[in-house]
Amino acid sequence: MRAFFCLFSLLLPVHETALASGGPPARVVVPTTPGGAASLQAEYLAEAMWRPGGQAWIVDHRSGFGREAGEAVVARSPADGQTLLLASASLAVRAASPPTGSGFDPTRELKPVIHLSSTPLVLAVHPAVPVTSLEQLLALARGQKYRLEVAASSAAGLDGLAAAMLLPPVAAARISIRRGESAALRALTGGQVDAMFVAAPLAVAHVAAGRLRPLATTAASRHPVLAALPTLANPSRDFVGNQWYGLFVPAGTADEVVADVHARVRQTLRAESVVSFFSDRALVPGSDDPAALGALLRQDMARYAAMIRRAGLVL
Repeated sequence: MRAFFCLFSLLLPVHETALASGGPPARVVVPTTPGGAASLQAEYLAEAMWRPGGQAWIVDHRSGFGREAGEAVVARSPADGQTLLLASASLAVRAASPPTGSGFDPTRELKPVIHLSSTPLVLAVHPAVPVTSLEQLLALARGQKYRLEVAASSAAGLDGLAAAMLLPPVAAARISIRRGESAALRALTGGQVDAMFVAAPLAVAHVAAGRLRPLATTAASRHPVLAALPTLANPSRDFVGNQWYGLFVPAGTADEVVADVHARVRQTLRAESVVSFFSDRALVPGSDDPAALGALLRQDMARYAAMIRRAGLVL
């Protein structure tokens, strides 16, 4: 996290230089508060994209609801390739949650550009919580002597859905909604809450420093950074998948404009420094094919809508 804030502080003069050079910057809307895993990638790629002859990215965090939500802001923007949305799988959860939805359909109002990455969520607890395994945590949640509190960045987000699916209906537990990933993570590391599903890029440093105790991941396959952890993903358990991140533009954007943005971002993602940055943070590169990102969004919308209905959840 320290590296992230140092990086963030270095980006402002980079953007000012880019503006002075006359190159029009692109606005990258991140539909969350600053400090989350989407922000981490947006800020890093903003620096990596800017180079001699490259295009500046200005990161714009929009964590509102309805028409003020980041995805809605992008959908209303000019379809010229200058306004991008860096969204996650939480976009699919929000679209699949009618009580909190606003009728926004990302499959109609946005066009996929490129699947940037995927990463597991890590179920982690504060070291003071008296458990060392998933089974012990569930036993604690089912008991009556300990009121388990699980943080989530949003009710209608992937981590909020994961928490709601994990906790049995009769558990003496509650989900504590915080304003964004960074706020929820601060509550967890500070001992204000007991547990959280943390995106792996944010969890890795805290686990290494002993500030969090990891219990499990949502990874379908073992990642070297998280190889020792059991997975919640198995054929007998209906559970959320990995958090993914991708770039989208307004639906009316011309295919040739999408192809140009796609090519420039793909070239940046293949740089050795970017590959290393992603690998160290358990970020697995996504597919080069924009259609694959669109298919992933539709698949997750259908999957999570069915999951929410079956469980009778109200997010």
